[in-house]
Amino acid sequence: MPVRVAIQGQRGSFHDIAARQFLGEDIRLVSCETFGDTFAALAHGQADKIIVALENSLFGSINQTYDFLLKYKFWISDELYLHVKQCLIGLPGAELSEIREVHSQLPALAQCEAFLDTHMPKAKHVEQHDTAASVAAIKAWDDPSKAAIASAEAANLYGLPILASEIETHKQNYTRFVMVETKPFINEKANKTSLVLTTSHKPGALYNALGVFAGGQMNLTKLQSRPIVGKAWQYMFYMDVSVAAESDEFKSAVVALKKQRCTITVLGSYPAGKTTS
Repeated sequence: MPVRVAIQGQRGSFHDIAARQFLGEDIRLVSCETFGDTFAALAHGQADKIIVALENSLFGSINQTYDFLLKYKFWISDELYLHVKQCLIGLPGAELSEIREVHSQLPALAQCEAFLDTHMPKAKHVEQHDTAASVAAIKAWDDPSKAAIASAEAANLYGLPILASEIETHKQNYTRFVMVETKPFINEKANKTSLVLTTSHKPGALYNALGVFAGGQMNLTKLQSRPIVGKAWQYMFYMDVSVAAESDEFKSAVVALKKQRCTITVLGSYPAGKTTS
């Protein structure tokens, strides 16, 4: 039986592309409109795994995803970095000079702002919940004055022409996707761990906590503060460290951090992802 995989978006979206790079073509896609719906699908047994964007190389972390990971206490089991190439998609015969509306997700519109300002300065930018859904809407409307920004896969899926390829402003545009499951498990290939750290609320607390990782020769590849809801001006820290959670180094770090009255929540331990095309 195919694995049920929930994503934010639908077939042809970048989440769909990431899901197939993780798990191959033999999957049953569970399309969700929001990140919250995606996590709820996993929580309610409607999906076996979820694939969700965690951060983008240009726009940084997707805080919703981190917050849902902490809320549900799910487990990151894998990651990949997808090279995001945006296309302008419209009806056959459409001309850029005729386009008055461009539809897509807000991040996709932002990633292509320079192209849109240069080639279609008068076109209205219209936010949609999903890139691929924008292409489906363009086909349904059958209006040559409307276009969408999405993947080449979405254009092929809906049988619409690509009016312009690789229109993103910065070509080094990557999104980090993670595979998330309900239960923790030990992956013998893991060499990276994501966690949430909270420290005591006193001067030098974060400095001392970071010193534990430095003393153990563990490389931090991410450190981001997030407000703690209900505790004004107090913060927790999302972190990635380049060791497995089952390693002696990490276990020793956890013991040392607890002595400093820190709280540690491990979000997952997995093989560090590679960049894909």
